[in-house]
Amino acid sequence: MPSKISWCNKEIMLQIGRSAGWVSIVYLLGLLFALPVKILMIVSDKYQLQNFTEVHNLFQLNYTIQIALLFIMPVLITVFLFRFLHVKQAADLMHSLPLKRGKLYHHYALSGVLLLVLPVIITAIVVLCMHTVLDLTPYFDKGDVLYWAGMTILINLILYAGSVFVAIMTGLSAVHAVLSYIFLLFPAGMMVLLVDNLKALFYGFPSDYYLSSNLEKMSPLGYAAFLDNRVYETSIVIIYILAAVLLYFLAWFFFKKRKVESASEAIAFSKLRLIFKYGITFCMMLLGGMYFSEVQSGSLGWTIFGYAGGAILGYYVAETVLQKTWRIRSAGKGLLVYAVILGVALTVVKALGIYENTIPEQNQIESVVLTGNLDIFLDPADPYAKFYRPRPLQQEDNIAAVRKLHQQILNDKEMNQKESKNDSSENILLVYKLKDGSKLIREYTIDQQLYSDLYKPVYESEEYKRNSKEIFRVSESKARYITIFSNEPLDKQIMIVDPGEVKKLISLLQTDILSETYEDSRYYENSWATMEINMEKNLDVSIPLNPSYQKVTAWLKEKGLLKKATITEDDLEYALIAKNNFGNVEDPEVVERKAAKQPGALKVTNKQQLKSSLDSAGVLMNGRYVVVFHYKQESTPQVFYFDDQHAPDFVKQHFQ
Repeated sequence: MPSKISWCNKEIMLQIGRSAGWVSIVYLLGLLFALPVKILMIVSDKYQLQNFTEVHNLFQLNYTIQIALLFIMPVLITVFLFRFLHVKQAADLMHSLPLKRGKLYHHYALSGVLLLVLPVIITAIVVLCMHTVLDLTPYFDKGDVLYWAGMTILINLILYAGSVFVAIMTGLSAVHAVLSYIFLLFPAGMMVLLVDNLKALFYGFPSDYYLSSNLEKMSPLGYAAFLDNRVYETSIVIIYILAAVLLYFLAWFFFKKRKVESASEAIAFSKLRLIFKYGITFCMMLLGGMYFSEVQSGSLGWTIFGYAGGAILGYYVAETVLQKTWRIRSAGKGLLVYAVILGVALTVVKALGIYENTIPEQNQIESVVLTGNLDIFLDPADPYAKFYRPRPLQQEDNIAAVRKLHQQILNDKEMNQKESKNDSSENILLVYKLKDGSKLIREYTIDQQLYSDLYKPVYESEEYKRNSKEIFRVSESKARYITIFSNEPLDKQIMIVDPGEVKKLISLLQTDILSETYEDSRYYENSWATMEINMEKNLDVSIPLNPSYQKVTAWLKEKGLLKKATITEDDLEYALIAKNNFGNVEDPEVVERKAAKQPGALKVTNKQQLKSSLDSAGVLMNGRYVVVFHYKQESTPQVFYFDDQHAPDFVKQHFQ
């Protein structure tokens, strides 16, 4: 009767235990220290126990240790498990065993899964037992433990599967470890390199738009780095499970094709060596271009220098790894062909200028978003997204005004590129939605004050304000209370809790914002006080309270609340006013010293003049006059500015 051979080979399993079992034990000890021991420490300390309710998930406990284990252990286990592929003697021995390659692969790959998963399961069981024995229900429930275990196992598996795939592709353990992290970071890293270089090459390319759109989710390492503040996302779980399974079977496929003699080769498959060589060259070229473009403010000459230097260095490094010597041979020809092909392609694309000069026609546009607010990138699932994400403009007049602004920015391309690093410059994002369903997105860095006449009709339209201002997303019936507090350096605040007064104040604020001019919105931006509207689920919506909001100011004054919530003349010792010739000096004490030495500087102590100065002060640093407020209870002064339009009459008369 023929004997039956067990699927599980005991000798192989013993060998696996000897080579990588210790890593699993270290992982278990690390997890036990990070969670169960930490929980015991918290429970035994009354002060820590009081703060335990602030922990939203178990990843927040010793998260530095947890994330270090999560990043290191999957790759470390793979390096030791598959080291037999990278040492010639071991490779010859293992492949001479009476086992099919597929069976050998599954023994090692599945054993690695077991070595990673078991420590997590044991730790979860220990924490569940502690939860029952110590009655930790007020602090976290059993579902939190299962969530922690599930996410930890998921991230472990995707990192492990990626590292296994790389192990099959290479023949050196050191290269395996390095390439594993490069491979796992590749999608996000490549996105950063491409986007930053496209920004340098093409005026208006929306780098922030792409880099802020869930970039960290493109790499499991990036996603894991923020597990302490994440909520469960089914889509990510499904994607990572499918990716892990795909990588597992791709590694199996290539394992069966891999030649035994490829051990000690940097890249195990000859056909992949060309991809590796020019891939490294391309990535290093992009890195060099990105670096010099950022350091030299987008200079085309320095960017090209960065491309050339990066490509040469990348090609040399790749050849050094492949040939396993720094004395590389026959490098010039391949690099020259690469440079010629890339140079021709870039020259043609740049010369055409199609991308940079494209503005959709009015009749092609369904809507447009005009914003400098990066909250547009908030995940729609974020509870704050409904308050801070601007909505598109659809009125024909606004679309036409945005197109006019866009055209002027293109006309001023050279000026804007030179001024892009100035402190007064800011980003502007244009997102056109076209009637055919596509989008055209552009991003520019400009000095917005130079385009005030073009911004003004858009900003002052009711549609723009209702679609962009947070106050119009606030439901009066869901607002619980309003806190108003003065801006630094004084700490003055009031709280309005009466439902009728809350509704009234929100209504008045909406009316004031609808009547606010573009000039006032820029001039007074965040200069006076802040309103914080507390909504259901403890969401706080912050809105600046400016002196130009006349109806709100009058209502607060009528209720006797204005002086309790804002800085007033009674809080000031004096104000020092001088002509503004200090450039971009931001240190208040330096500004005060220079202003005091200026001939004709005006020191104000009159209460009425102090009040007028407070109500007229703005934040724009290019104002004609600088005003330094010195407080009675604070030694640090505060600096604001007057422009010609807002300066009090007594200031104009003094300096005329």
